[in-house]
Amino acid sequence: MKKLFTKLLPFLVAFCSGICLYVLTDKYITNSGLNNLLINVASGLVSIPLVFIFYDVINQITSRKLHNTLFESVSVDINNQLTLLINIICELLQMEPPKNISELDDFLELENNEIYQKLNLIKADSDSLRDIKKELTNIIHKPVTFEILSEKQIAALLNIVKEITFLIKNLNSTPDKKGKHKKIISLNLEYIIENMMVWIENGKKEALRNHGRFSLSEINKES
Repeated sequence: MKKLFTKLLPFLVAFCSGICLYVLTDKYITNSGLNNLLINVASGLVSIPLVFIFYDVINQITSRKLHNTLFESVSVDINNQLTLLINIICELLQMEPPKNISELDDFLELENNEIYQKLNLIKADSDSLRDIKKELTNIIHKPVTFEILSEKQIAALLNIVKEITFLIKNLNSTPDKKGKHKKIISLNLEYIIENMMVWIENGKKEALRNHGRFSLSEINKES
């Protein structure tokens, strides 16, 4: 909205100038020739900016609708992959995947010590993680993604992809007896969950009606 106002400001100034010129001319200029000239100038200052103002406002409304449609499409694809990622993380943590928003909030609030205690490395699924990483990478690198997502959303997704890379590597490495290996993986999972939170919070700030949150129940039924 601020950007639109800045763009329209010169037209608004010209429009207001035309109104003021018309009022002053009508009130103080008695010479008919000069009066007609200034009235015509005032009309131009009012009518021409008005055309541009209507054009920019309508264009902004149309662009916003297109933006929201594209955002919904991209966010559905991303949320599907993140939901699959949540399911894998829940398998590693030996817990049921969240099926509603309340359970999702509980999942996103997991702290590192909880993750470490629940973590079971026997159920690692590296192949599925690679598939999710590949799909997210493909979505992120589409030109339209950079046009419709905010910097925070893109950064969150890039961080998730990066942490998935580290997670796959660490899951396939040999565990040590001191528990350092498990601690590193718990940190990978913590960072992934933190960036999921960033993605969701910024999605809600974009005021998406249908896709600002995960439709966990529906996706779980389909998969």
